[in-house]
Amino acid sequence: MNDQMTPAMRQYYEAKETYPDALIFFRMGDFYESFGEDAKTIAKELEITLTARGKDRAGERMPLAGIPYHAIDTYLPRLINKGYKVAICEQLEDPKQAKGVVKRGVVRVVTPGTAIDSSMFSDASNNYLMAVAGREAGKAGKTGKGEEKEKEKEKEKEMEFGVSFLDISTGEFLTTQFRDSDSFEKLLSEIARMHPAECILPPSLYGNSRLLARLREQTIVQEFAPGLSELAEAGEKLKTHFKVATLEGMGCEGMELAVYSAWAALEYAKTTQMRDLAHINTLRTYSNSEFMILDSVTLRNLEIAKNVRDDGDENSLFRILNSTRTPMGSRTLKKWLLKPLLSVEKANLRLDAVEELAGDALLRYDLRDWLSDVRDIERLVGRVVYGNSNARDLVALKKSLAAVPPIRDCLREKAGAGLLEECAEELAAFSELETLVDLIENAIGEEPPVSVREGGMIKQGYSAELDELRDIASNSKQWIAAFQQKERDRSGIKSLKVGYNRVFGYYIEVTNANNAQVPDDYIRKQTMANAERFFTPELKEKESLILTANEKAVALEYEIFTEITRTLAACSKELQKTAERIGTLDVLANLAEAAENNNYVRPQLTEDCKILIRDGRHPVVENTVPGGFVPNDTEMDCKEKQFLLVTGPNMAGKSTYMRQTALIAIMAQAGSFVPASHASIGVVDQVFTRIGAFDDLASGQSTFMVEMVELANILNNASPKSLVLLDEIGRGTSTYDGYSIAKAVVEYLHNRGKVGVRALFATHYHQLTALEEKLKRVKNYHIAVKEEGHELVFLRKIVPGATDRSYGIHVARLAGVPEKVIDRANEILKELERENLLEEAEEGENGKRKKGKAATRYTQMMLFDPGSGGGGSQAQANRQSPVEVALKRLNVDEMTPLEALNKLHELKKMLG
Repeated sequence: MNDQMTPAMRQYYEAKETYPDALIFFRMGDFYESFGEDAKTIAKELEITLTARGKDRAGERMPLAGIPYHAIDTYLPRLINKGYKVAICEQLEDPKQAKGVVKRGVVRVVTPGTAIDSSMFSDASNNYLMAVAGREAGKAGKTGKGEEKEKEKEKEKEMEFGVSFLDISTGEFLTTQFRDSDSFEKLLSEIARMHPAECILPPSLYGNSRLLARLREQTIVQEFAPGLSELAEAGEKLKTHFKVATLEGMGCEGMELAVYSAWAALEYAKTTQMRDLAHINTLRTYSNSEFMILDSVTLRNLEIAKNVRDDGDENSLFRILNSTRTPMGSRTLKKWLLKPLLSVEKANLRLDAVEELAGDALLRYDLRDWLSDVRDIERLVGRVVYGNSNARDLVALKKSLAAVPPIRDCLREKAGAGLLEECAEELAAFSELETLVDLIENAIGEEPPVSVREGGMIKQGYSAELDELRDIASNSKQWIAAFQQKERDRSGIKSLKVGYNRVFGYYIEVTNANNAQVPDDYIRKQTMANAERFFTPELKEKESLILTANEKAVALEYEIFTEITRTLAACSKELQKTAERIGTLDVLANLAEAAENNNYVRPQLTEDCKILIRDGRHPVVENTVPGGFVPNDTEMDCKEKQFLLVTGPNMAGKSTYMRQTALIAIMAQAGSFVPASHASIGVVDQVFTRIGAFDDLASGQSTFMVEMVELANILNNASPKSLVLLDEIGRGTSTYDGYSIAKAVVEYLHNRGKVGVRALFATHYHQLTALEEKLKRVKNYHIAVKEEGHELVFLRKIVPGATDRSYGIHVARLAGVPEKVIDRANEILKELERENLLEEAEEGENGKRKKGKAATRYTQMMLFDPGSGGGGSQAQANRQSPVEVALKRLNVDEMTPLEALNKLHELKKMLG
């Protein structure tokens, strides 16, 4: 380093070299300063003034930007939310007592996934750090024989992944592991479902460019090596942290990659926070086999937690259902919706509780009223254990815990549902709860200051020592006056007085005329011309107390506060369990409230594949559509109505109808009542959706390519217990190609595994409706409409049977397309219908062209006419008209002129 550099700048550069990828907040007095490139970045992102002072290592003017230390909670979140990592470099000693330069060091590194301060969170959602571990489970094969060069087979290697999610702010810690042909897609789906703020990868995976690119589409990704030489070492590290002899109780014994990812997450958290994180006291292993699988595409298309417009929760299923009273309840509700249960028994436990609370309005009202007083216990406990809580946090925790006993007692007295009784008993098991409430009540004032270093937190009467110090600090004049009078009475010297100066402190002054009456225990302090000054041990002691009383009082208050937080931290596990149960009760009461307010009914869950919904409604759309929502029935089974083919015009409601069916199944398996007059749901193991169209330009994929990739995922992974929603498959390419793909998809899903897959398929390929006669489990439905002159009225009602009209021009008029274009489109349509240019026919078994029973009068014009020389696919090129076939068979060289004329007349008749 530059010899001309100040000691403080040496400290700064040492911190920067240790944390090169972080912005450094360097504490200097009342400011956090930043220098060099960090200063430029911070000034730009925080919109603060950039100045310059001194010289950098190159001798240039050093850029400088700073923020007041007390404003860090305002500025820091803005940097973290933009994805920056910030290292906080604090003063490690009191500047007043420091000899030379004040010692400084980085005390924590704040990253998007390791934030714990309340100022970092804009809502009650979890703030997950995600860690991924992986290894190749299979190797790509090789092709080529003899002298041919060996070439690597271009295919995706099968991978095995371990994934963990850690929320430092609440202490929640989850892990899982999966290995199968679609593990890569499952990994992406977990990210979409859990929505982590940050993801860490070991170097081996960080070098996987495809994985890195896909992860960065959804979150911030960092490289991190936890410093382990072997996978097995991670398990030992976790056992040490959790103070257990085996990981079996946590469900991850033998799951090497899950355990490795868990340790990586915990080690990264400890490395950035620089403390033990004792509130992370358990690890929960989960399996996708326990929950309905909702992949990233389905989550987006169904708008379960976020909408597709701006990625917010407005008009999402979560937003519609969420009127929870606590942050824990809000987080729990989101988890339930994103992870619907596959167990009928467990889902019914939730439904039993919701039913009881929906039927008992008084119990529900009381429960929700008490819950309104509960704050974020999980995050409050996290801050207490972490060591950055303040007295206001403790007051909030006290008020939250004070609401638990009435909730517990009410449930034990009135509740009959198993899950409600279980919650009540678990709340009752926390025997220290009232003791903790009393501790905070007795110790902490109702409106304490934010800072814990300035006093004013501890109540009068809690500590005799503190009361005395406060009394001395606030009543020193009264004490001095009383002491002076006492000494006058004791000595008999009426002129005796007690004084103070900054050099000698407090003293007793006696004039020379009264020296003979000075008590023996007076100690001479200073001789004056006409008087002597003395002190006594009592005065000396009080002097020290008076002069330092306020400082000591503040220090003692902090000591008392710290002791209280230690007591609370010792009960962190029980407090977290209490918070979890409060969250569960909040969701159950919330779902009961939603059922009553929205006219929902209890669904029946079964193990078969039937889905019967009477008067089903879309839970989101019915709250936003003007004029009322039109309900519809859905009937599906594995014998006659497994594949519903839905036709009808655009904007008529096909997509809404399909989505509402899936959302009702998701709500039912999450434990919620559903928007219908009756619902019986055969458990769905996974919902697949192919709805809407968009480009994935970042990956170089066109709209049609994205559609086909999503379709491939569905066809490869759908099972008989799945529910598939397909909207307009094949419309992104030419008519013949698209129709062929769509028909093949219907046949494949209908026949898959001999028992088929439950599916709803919306299409404008009306020729597909003929499949109802060929495939026994395909049934046609359409959305009813009514024409009134040039106007089209959408009745929003789904009825049996097929339709042969798309009403595309009507919809164009509704969209505001110029009237001249509408008129011209109608002219062209009539011309095409008259000339039968768009008529679609099926080949009969005898080779003749005939119109199928459900074939339509017209269909979409093909993009490539195989007879026009315009190109097209091979399948199109091979599709020849009867006239073309007859012409190719003619042997012109052997025909007489008369035969040629007769053949020409025959061909003309064939053209009609």
